[in-house]
Amino acid sequence: MSRNSTPVPQHPYAPIIASAMRKPELWRVGMLILGGIVITTILTPLFLAVIGVIAPNLLPFQNGPRGVMVGATPGGMFTILSSFAMLAFGTIFLAKRLHNRGLRDLTGPAATMRAQFRVTLKWIAGFTVLTFFLPWDGGAEPVANLSSAMWLFWLPFALLGLMVQVTAEELFFRGYMQSQIAAATGSYPLGIAASAVFFGLAHMNGSYEGMAAVFPVIWAMGFGLLAGDLTMRSGTIGPAVALHFINNLPPILLSPQQDMMSGFGLFVQTEDPSTLLSDPKVMVFQTLLLFTSWLVARLAIRR
Repeated sequence: MSRNSTPVPQHPYAPIIASAMRKPELWRVGMLILGGIVITTILTPLFLAVIGVIAPNLLPFQNGPRGVMVGATPGGMFTILSSFAMLAFGTIFLAKRLHNRGLRDLTGPAATMRAQFRVTLKWIAGFTVLTFFLPWDGGAEPVANLSSAMWLFWLPFALLGLMVQVTAEELFFRGYMQSQIAAATGSYPLGIAASAVFFGLAHMNGSYEGMAAVFPVIWAMGFGLLAGDLTMRSGTIGPAVALHFINNLPPILLSPQQDMMSGFGLFVQTEDPSTLLSDPKVMVFQTLLLFTSWLVARLAIRR
């Protein structure tokens, strides 16, 4: 190197990819995906069943006047959110056993991750609050669910459970799967796109039909692409966790769907979810909100 030459700075994502290159074989990626399926379809339901036997008040599934209710009580909702710890611990185990990667190989440096999470959270939260003042010609008005006092009592548990959920998903999809596929294929874009597709497929819901079934999957894939971009640019999962946290907060804490993950909601939506999810206005608004939130996050991590 000449005396006047300037060293090229390392890409923020390079250390994570370097850790994924220790054992980049494609068959290991297949085992990673299989492990995620086993955790979410077998181990987590078993965990929920055991909790239901030990503490019936925390059972997340109940029969109601409109059919099966999922997470319709605060205790049941906390059980669902906290069960994502299974995915988090499973991810750490799989990464160590399959790829010899530690926790910080998946998340990026702890101090940097926390700092990026905080600044991104503040920026996106501020932007989201502003969107509440936008005029909206919606359908049925939300109805009261929890009293204000009860909602405030459960708020710390809701925030804790929500943090467990979004951190576990970002750890698995962005921290682990995305980087491992990128290492196996030698392509950042392919790693981002493939993990986003799997993230979208994880949001399939067989109870909906038509556009109401398709839109959440496509939207989740779009979210995965944008969260993956933030992870690649920042070198940690902090910004993606912040984006995910703010995105999930209103539909869980403010106005969730009645009888469906509504245990922590101050209000509930009574409109048919199939109608709501196939409404062009809702689809356009949710897409624009996500894209704009991503732009805000991009600005936050550049500061």
